[in-house]
Amino acid sequence: MQIPGGGDGMTYEKINELEREIDKLRSQPESSDLVVSLNDIALTSIHLDPEKAKAYALEAFNLAGKLGILNEQARSNLTQAIYYLEVGNFDEALTQCSHAMEIYRNLEDNDGIASVFSKHANVFFAQGLIDKALEYYHMALKKKQECEANEEQLASYYFNVGVCYVTLDKLELALSFYKHAAACWEKSGNLMYLAHLYNNMGSVFGKKKNLVKAREYFHKAFAIREDIGDKAGLAITLSNLGNLHDDLFEYQEAVDYYTRSLKLYEEIGNQRGIANVCGSVGAIYIKLQRLDEAEEFIGRGLSIARELELKDTEIRCLENITDLYEAKDDLKKALKCLRELKTCIEEHLNDESMEKIARLQVQFETEQKEKEAEIYRLKNIELSKKNDQLRAAMMHVRKLQGMLPICASCKKIRDDDGYWQQIDSYISDHSDTKFSHGLCPECMLRLYGEDFSKKHNQQ
Repeated sequence: MQIPGGGDGMTYEKINELEREIDKLRSQPESSDLVVSLNDIALTSIHLDPEKAKAYALEAFNLAGKLGILNEQARSNLTQAIYYLEVGNFDEALTQCSHAMEIYRNLEDNDGIASVFSKHANVFFAQGLIDKALEYYHMALKKKQECEANEEQLASYYFNVGVCYVTLDKLELALSFYKHAAACWEKSGNLMYLAHLYNNMGSVFGKKKNLVKAREYFHKAFAIREDIGDKAGLAITLSNLGNLHDDLFEYQEAVDYYTRSLKLYEEIGNQRGIANVCGSVGAIYIKLQRLDEAEEFIGRGLSIARELELKDTEIRCLENITDLYEAKDDLKKALKCLRELKTCIEEHLNDESMEKIARLQVQFETEQKEKEAEIYRLKNIELSKKNDQLRAAMMHVRKLQGMLPICASCKKIRDDDGYWQQIDSYISDHSDTKFSHGLCPECMLRLYGEDFSKKHNQQ
């Protein structure tokens, strides 16, 4: 899901609690409770310590396999899928999703199937395959609704669909799904998710140029994040408020918000955030003709962007610094920056093209695997039906085979219980064969003598 996992303090407290529980359960190493706790801690710690979370998930997977707890094996697969998504190994993430899907389909677990669809969508979203991600989020939402999930459970699915529509610039659709999620989280009081949602809604209204509504939702998000002590969230909202005041030509207010955001990013050590805000502050200082300060901030943002290979941020900083040198009438430096900007854009476009080719290749291979898996599943269903039909037929057919005791005179058959039966009765009892009775010519002659012989010759 694109929604946040929870406040750091709350998460670490939960992890510590689970670690204590696991230590107790290790005295019973083959316990189903241990499997559940291992999966719980893996999922809880996946964003804070991915490698450790992966180790817990693998331990849970192996123990669940030993104990035959298939649904917990599938949970382990999904946590590993999140891990591989975090490290950018999309192929392995999709493979883990496929393993989980196979288990959940065999168990006819619709709730599990919904989770797999959602994880698939997360991978596609990270790859930039937004249409594909949207398709899978809708599939997840539909499957979750079939499970009669409550509104709190559905809210995150509404939210993720909304995120896709924002990315596709379908803003009205995005707002409609965001509002569904807001109603759910306002009712349940889930403040962390609600603040994230309000912040996103503020951004959507900003794109729609409804700046009054945008400000309203940003302030709602800010109030919650300040109350719960979410520094990372506060830094994002403050930066968004800076963008808003920039659009309103309220430059000093914009700088104030950016400065507060920058301070928080520095406290938590978020270099990407620092680079972006420095570029934004520098752009405002150019508008305010505070050119030396602008150069300082843009230079800092550009340096971090190059160190972290943040091409988008580097391009924005180069655009800003080109404007700066033009404002200073230093055309030589402006031209130099312009050439660097051209090279950076070309490299970025080439990188994007290669990434797009790679994404399309992954999409093709994923769709092929899905088709092959579905064909395999359908073949297994058909084979199972055929086997059932065969078993049913075998129950109704008794083969006549081996040595049959038969009377040399009257031709009766002796059955397994020692009783003598007419041969037609015996065969009928041991197969689906039915008899119709008549007389052969020899018997007709023996029974009816000359009358039959005369009639036969006349014919």
